[in-house]
Amino acid sequence: MPTAQINGKEVSVPPGTPIIRAAALVGFNIPHFCYHPALSAPANCRMCLVELEGRPKLEPACYLKVEDGMKIQTESARVIAARKAVLEFILINHPVDCPICDQAGECKLQDYYMAYDAQPSRLQTAKVAKAKVYPIGPEVVYDGERCILCTRCVRFCDQITGTSELTVVERGDHSEIRTFPGRELDNAYSMNVTDICPVGALTTRDFRFKCRVWLLTSTDSVCTGCAKGCSIHLEHFQGEVQRYRPRFNPEVNEYWMCDAGRLSYRELHTNRLTTLRVGDDATLSWPRAARKVATDLKARATDGSRTAFVASAQASTETLFAAHAWATQVLGAEQLYWAGRPDGGSDSFLVSADKNPNRAGVVATFGEAIATRDVSQLLAALEAGSIDTLVFMGSELGLPAEQQALLVELAGNLRHLVVVTSHRSELSDRAHVVLPLATHAEDDGTFINEDGIVQPFQCAYAPRGESLPGWQIFARLARGAGSELTASTLDAIQSALFADSAAE
Repeated sequence: MPTAQINGKEVSVPPGTPIIRAAALVGFNIPHFCYHPALSAPANCRMCLVELEGRPKLEPACYLKVEDGMKIQTESARVIAARKAVLEFILINHPVDCPICDQAGECKLQDYYMAYDAQPSRLQTAKVAKAKVYPIGPEVVYDGERCILCTRCVRFCDQITGTSELTVVERGDHSEIRTFPGRELDNAYSMNVTDICPVGALTTRDFRFKCRVWLLTSTDSVCTGCAKGCSIHLEHFQGEVQRYRPRFNPEVNEYWMCDAGRLSYRELHTNRLTTLRVGDDATLSWPRAARKVATDLKARATDGSRTAFVASAQASTETLFAAHAWATQVLGAEQLYWAGRPDGGSDSFLVSADKNPNRAGVVATFGEAIATRDVSQLLAALEAGSIDTLVFMGSELGLPAEQQALLVELAGNLRHLVVVTSHRSELSDRAHVVLPLATHAEDDGTFINEDGIVQPFQCAYAPRGESLPGWQIFARLARGAGSELTASTLDAIQSALFADSAAE
């Protein structure tokens, strides 16, 4: 492997490694605009110029590969002067409207200006006017005056999605990003261009003027839009999710996520159910409610063969583990089913046809046999009259409208229907007992994606209202019945779940 010195530190890297990556390995972050690790390196912004011993000119660190014996300076006087000049050139026609720009607070142009330039403009003429609030696609808005023509967005559409909607038009200081005639930026991953845009030129219609980024708290989480389970930054303010952004995960989604998954955060706050209800009583506290529900279930579910439990493929693996223990050991249910969203569209990149984040978790905790026992099988059992007590997790039925209405009608006429859910549904409206479930934004846990990869997510904020994490709900129901689950804390559940993998 070639070995070089960067600012006096020695580093050995695989052949073909660009200087900018090698520098990062030894703790030197070289400023850049056009470079992105997942895209080609056109070296057109000139912000990453570095000085090489024995070479008369500064060289672009994003393009030049490390060679054995190189001695590189990333912060020399010549390099700093070059960066300052590049920034001044970029800012000649920039509107400098940071106070009203959505990118303010996470803008690389702002950061680099403060680090390397920080001088008033010497421009004495009017700035070139370009497009403002240009609808470049259904989800993305373009501001030509803020654009620095790094071409990341163009290369993303060429090299990642392969849809090639974008190009650079005009020349010189009149150059702008545009779609090809008769087209718009409407591919399934279009909003990724706003993530990789280093300035405020590309913004999403969804987040535009919504919340200042410095007010947001970012929590590592997982997208629940499909079984791919893209790693995300769940960003929230005052207990409300404002946006999802992709989080780098080389095993799952790299730097990207689909638009549908990105906008799925809206579901967290739609038809949210946060009130505990037992019969017509919505005033019981959790301890009293757990005892009453457990007692009623024990009295009514005397025959386990007529008692059914439905696990949700939207729930965390930890919740499913506790649910299985409770349903089989305490409730004594002999009929086990699973429910979730129905299958949908897919592609060859990230989007999975399975729209449930944890179908694999259901199988891992309930066993392979449950895989074929979905809500259609539950409906058949209800029609046959072989169920009189039903505990149903979630609000997704995954059936066509006519069958869904029939299931709700039949389940609502049972002797006892308990629904454990985070969102209101027709089924929860018909239930005798409703136990409010925390969303994945309000809990710590894991999902297992379609490739068998276990992915943790973290609690972003406290559960709304009276809702609780699912594993806590089933532990409380067990105690209400005078029992104790083998594992009733999150740490104990995770230890039991992942003991084998930890040993490896």
